[in-house]
Amino acid sequence: MSEVTEEFLERRPEITTFKVIEYDNVYASHTHTSAIHELLYVLDGRVTLHLGENLEFRAGPGDFLLIPARTPHRDEFQLLRGLRIQALFFKWDAVEYFKYVDCRTLSALPFDVRSEVQRRLEFMRARWNGSERGKLDASLQLHSILSLFYFAAGESTKLTLPPPPPGNAPAAEVMHRVKHYLDQNFSSQVTLKDAAEFVTLSPSYLSRLFHHEFGISFSAYLTARRLESARHLLQTTSLQIAEVAARCGFSSSSYFIRVYSAHYGVTPKKQPLFPPSEKKSPKKDK
Repeated sequence: MSEVTEEFLERRPEITTFKVIEYDNVYASHTHTSAIHELLYVLDGRVTLHLGENLEFRAGPGDFLLIPARTPHRDEFQLLRGLRIQALFFKWDAVEYFKYVDCRTLSALPFDVRSEVQRRLEFMRARWNGSERGKLDASLQLHSILSLFYFAAGESTKLTLPPPPPGNAPAAEVMHRVKHYLDQNFSSQVTLKDAAEFVTLSPSYLSRLFHHEFGISFSAYLTARRLESARHLLQTTSLQIAEVAARCGFSSSSYFIRVYSAHYGVTPKKQPLFPPSEKKSPKKDK
């Protein structure tokens, strides 16, 4: 990444639509394109994004999806407990940006960048009012988020790759299988050994490879995923702490309270954060 290619970071994106979309029913749209870019932040539920004919990205609570303008795509929503997505549709004359940042780089963001982006998106959602001043503020926040994505992607290319894993699958592909496995099973007592058996690697090798690919240790990522889910449940449901701990894979309530307090600086408690969103029909409004 050179200074020339980074010139696009001086151009501010323009948000055209900002909303929280809530779906009640299982929905899979037809393949379509849009004249504007999309940034999706999954608040609850799961979505599979199909890009073109061959690329597929799965996302759950806390994940991001980025869809460049004029890219054929299909969004498949598989609902068990409902789906809520914070959607930002924006114009940005920076086509070259998407050569460096895509859904794959977003799924591999270091934990500190991921957390910071989530914090800024929640800040944007809490302050959004649709006014011209609000749109300007949100566009500036989006610009900073896109910059975080870009520089995180640049840092990841500077790392020295460890030896490839056994078999023919690329290391990145194997690690994304592991990440998806954790995203699907974090509520159980899944271990490093379980994940290693899932991809037929040794636990020690998997640990090294996972840290390289995502910038965070296996155990730290698993704990962070559980905490994200627990925080969401505490903020959006009336579940008791013991039930939240059990649902999110923590071995005991006391351990959950200790880890949660250390991470967020407060004890677990009901903290409504997300403003009520108007339920939308499955068809996207772009």
